[in-house]
Amino acid sequence: VDRAYVDAALRTAEELSSAGHTVVRSDPPYPTRTALAALGRWFAGAELDAQWLEDRSRVERRVKVHATLGRAVLRAGFPKDSGRRHWQEVADRFFADHDVLVTPALAQLPISSARWGQRGWLPNVVANSRYAPFAAPWNLAGWPAAVVPAGTHASGLPLSIQLVARPGGEQLLLQVAAQLEQLRPWARLAPAP
Repeated sequence: VDRAYVDAALRTAEELSSAGHTVVRSDPPYPTRTALAALGRWFAGAELDAQWLEDRSRVERRVKVHATLGRAVLRAGFPKDSGRRHWQEVADRFFADHDVLVTPALAQLPISSARWGQRGWLPNVVANSRYAPFAAPWNLAGWPAAVVPAGTHASGLPLSIQLVARPGGEQLLLQVAAQLEQLRPWARLAPAP
């Protein structure tokens, strides 16, 4: 993870602590089973989306590969809800002692806008998995999360952090996001180049 994204999460934790929140450093247990369940859903979702297309021949090769893997996942009887439920149970145990989780929103600067459609399936999957790994587990769980501004990277690009709460915790996330906005007002316009 790019150090600037880690520092943004740590600064956010310090700001919340200074505002009166009890903040502890704690790493959620992300089981391998959770990653496999998320990948299975990602692959299956590509196939399910592709089934709506009138002409699948127009789909880029990397997407065809992704959808083909999705067909294999679906034929094998996956994704199963047990993978999601297992992760929800693990996450629920973690949240027994936590109200809100703060993580970096991204792991590294946005990937170059190269013609990704001309690259193979594996480079696309690896690049996307390394770039934004923090949302996937919570998307799989179906738990509420919010991404909020958290400063500026040395490159000039904006930084952000992710806030996650238990199901039903949307109001809490909005309250924490509003408090962070008061502590460090967010720029309303992008800086001029």
